[in-house]
Amino acid sequence: MKNVILLWVVFFVSCSSSKVFTSGVSPYEINEMIKFQPLSFISLIEKWDNGVYNEAISEDAKVVLDESLTSFSRRLRLLPEDILMIDDDERKEFEMEVDFLISTAERNKKKNEIPIPPLIESLLSEFDMRFGLIVLQEGYTRSKRNYHNQVALSVGLGILTGIATGYSTYQTPIKASSTIYSIIVDNQEKNVAFFNKSVFQGKEPTDPATITKQLNAIFLKYLW
Repeated sequence: MKNVILLWVVFFVSCSSSKVFTSGVSPYEINEMIKFQPLSFISLIEKWDNGVYNEAISEDAKVVLDESLTSFSRRLRLLPEDILMIDDDERKEFEMEVDFLISTAERNKKKNEIPIPPLIESLLSEFDMRFGLIVLQEGYTRSKRNYHNQVALSVGLGILTGIATGYSTYQTPIKASSTIYSIIVDNQEKNVAFFNKSVFQGKEPTDPATITKQLNAIFLKYLW
C-alpha cells in the first residue's frame, strides 16, 4: 500500500491583545495627553530565523506609527506638540525607562505599583502635564528570499516525514510580526494609568492598516 501523505498547511495570520490594566483612573479624567515620540524596533530576518535590528525599516515603521497616532489625535485627546528626544543620552535613558515600564507591566504587577521613572516624570513636569502617552512597537519581517526558502524547507521536511510515516504536517513560517505596547503615565499619581498591547502575526510592521487596527484594538473599551 502506498503511503498516504496528508499536508496540513498552517497559516499564521493572527492577532491578540493582553489583558488591559489600569490604575483605576477613569478615562473621563484623561481630558488631554502629551505624546512622547514613538519608538519602533524592527528586525529583518535574512538567514534562517535570525533577526537583526534594521534601522531603515524601524524608521519607516516609526513614521507610519506616528502618522497612525496622529489620525487618532482627537480620540486620544492628544496635544499638537510631542515630547521629543534630541540628545542621544536622553533618548537611550528614555528607551531604558520604557523597557522598565513594559517589562514590569508584563509581569502582571498592579499598575499602581509601577512608579514613573525619573526622566519621564521630569519631562511631564517640564510640560506641566499630568498624562503622557508612550507607544513602542517591536516586530520583524523576512526578506523575500528568506521567506521563500523557509517555505520550501518546511514543505520539504513535511514531504519527507510523510514518506516515512504516512502522514505529514508542516507549518508555513510566520512572515512578519508587529507588537505595539501603549502606556499612559499619570504624573499626578506617579504611576501607570493604563497599559495594553496588541500582537499581529503574519502582518507587516510597516503596514499602515495593520498599525491602525492595532491602535484601535488597544484603546477600544477604554478611551472609546
